[in-house]
Amino acid sequence: MRMITWEPGLEDRFLNAYIVQAPWGSLLQVWRLYEHCDLEPEPGASVFWNTGELVIYEVDASSGERIRKLSCLRDHALFLGHNQTLCLAAQDYPALRGNHAYFTDDNVLWTKGFRNNPRDMGILDLGNNSREELVSPRLCSDCPAPVWITPNLRKMNLAFNE
Repeated sequence: MRMITWEPGLEDRFLNAYIVQAPWGSLLQVWRLYEHCDLEPEPGASVFWNTGELVIYEVDASSGERIRKLSCLRDHALFLGHNQTLCLAAQDYPALRGNHAYFTDDNVLWTKGFRNNPRDMGILDLGNNSREELVSPRLCSDCPAPVWITPNLRKMNLAFNE
């Protein structure tokens, strides 16, 4: 087993890292960098963090070495979260935007009692790091991390009536 190394200087700016299988066969190492976060809040304090940037590397699976830093994913979309992390071709899913990352709040502080705070969920344009909220106003929830599967009940009812 090989260890994929950290990038010096980023370890104090990230909370989550992901390994993603890309549709073209490569492995991607994705660093989720946060802005406006307090990693040691006072008990009872509101905890806020926002995904500010993603740093993406293509990785050689056999050596664990980074091949190159990717500046864009062209027509691919990333899904990052607590459940499964995916990279999908946007052309196969017309509702997706290429070179964008869709993310849910998977911070472990939710499991340690820091609750009743807005969830960090949104869509990040990888070209300019601009962010769009998925749900407005932002959800506050004591429930486990959100997942990506959302059934469309209207379409399900139409399918059952055919």
